[in-house]
Amino acid sequence: MMPTSPISVTLSIANGSWQTTLPQTLFQAGMLRYLLRFTPDLEVSQPNRAGSLGVVKRYNFNLARQAVWSLWSRSPGNKHSRLPVMANAWLTDRLASKWAGTGSVFHGWTAISLASLRIAKQARVATLLEHPMLHPHSWQREVLAECDRHDIDPADCASVLPEQLIVRMEREFAESDKIVVPSMAARRSFNPYHYAARAVVISPGVDHHLFAPASEASLAPLFRVCCVGRVEFAKGIAYLLQAWRKLALPKAELVLIGETRDETKRLLEKYGSTNVRLTGPLSPQEVAAWYRQSNAFVFPSVNEGFGIVLLEAMASGLPVVASKGTGADDCVTHGKDGFIFPARNPEALAELLLRCHRQPHQAKSIGKNARAKIEAEFTLAHYNRRIIDLYKSVVDEQNKSRVSADFTRSQPSPDTAPATPHPSGSR
Repeated sequence: MMPTSPISVTLSIANGSWQTTLPQTLFQAGMLRYLLRFTPDLEVSQPNRAGSLGVVKRYNFNLARQAVWSLWSRSPGNKHSRLPVMANAWLTDRLASKWAGTGSVFHGWTAISLASLRIAKQARVATLLEHPMLHPHSWQREVLAECDRHDIDPADCASVLPEQLIVRMEREFAESDKIVVPSMAARRSFNPYHYAARAVVISPGVDHHLFAPASEASLAPLFRVCCVGRVEFAKGIAYLLQAWRKLALPKAELVLIGETRDETKRLLEKYGSTNVRLTGPLSPQEVAAWYRQSNAFVFPSVNEGFGIVLLEAMASGLPVVASKGTGADDCVTHGKDGFIFPARNPEALAELLLRCHRQPHQAKSIGKNARAKIEAEFTLAHYNRRIIDLYKSVVDEQNKSRVSADFTRSQPSPDTAPATPHPSGSR
């Protein structure tokens, strides 16, 4: 069953939680042509005659991917190489590209859409690329700066991007009609490049039903601050631990939720204490439970296109304390529904956490304001509406461009234009 809307979309879904309900929204609107889901294998679905979304192809290459990684890691001199990352991106893109040249819009995901974008462009399909981070050169610059500050060999830092991957992303940017970025900080990181005008901000949304405020009775009798994200230098973990030690709050706990990277081992040995808890990676439901058991949320990242965890914490009714340039500027009004501090500034961070500790009633009020802002501007439905409006705009631009091109082709060239009659008649 083909889409019934004038706009039909081939959509790639990777790990963006804000896209959770977009496929169903497009399906119900008759706009979904194909859904390409990478979780982690490639699964292709499309609307069928039964009026549902059915799987038409599934590529199970996870075992092959694991085998490549295993063999590569055991090979001499390959300890830190990330060639399998490139091989995976290439393979995934090649398999998905078969479906990219149909419909009116191809909405791809960064790093795994180069071949798909090219095929879509050849078929005169409007192209969008979802890029949920800073420009890769900006990302790399900030990660390497943290490596230098903390005497970490870049080869030992998992956040360092392979140079081949950066080149691939830049080629994707050049092929895209629009580059969808999540914040003004991300948009500004594109300014030095010739394709900067193609970058447009589409604010993400959050599942405000899953991430919801706790009842008063469920809060612990201690002051708990949570931080969600990879425990690594690029996430500003060093500045957070410095601020936490400086505060030395009684009956307080800092909870770090997420994968702990090897690079932070020495840091955690230096700053870790009995009131710092590491949970490791958790499911969204478990993360939501920790939000409900916390008094404040902290996000000290130095390298972020948009921290979706900001929206999760705000939806959970927490006052957020976030570093500038992480997307916080797009969703937080300082002092009203959260706090923003300069990145890499543990003193300013400590001051704001202390404010939340000393003024619990104000902190709760700020958390309520945060929840209200999510409901007004940052739900999944808000993101869906924003991205569909962009689809319509891009298709409209494409149609106008086609009309203009067709009109130009229909006009006679100067070399073939009829000769002007001679004033005295024919000769």
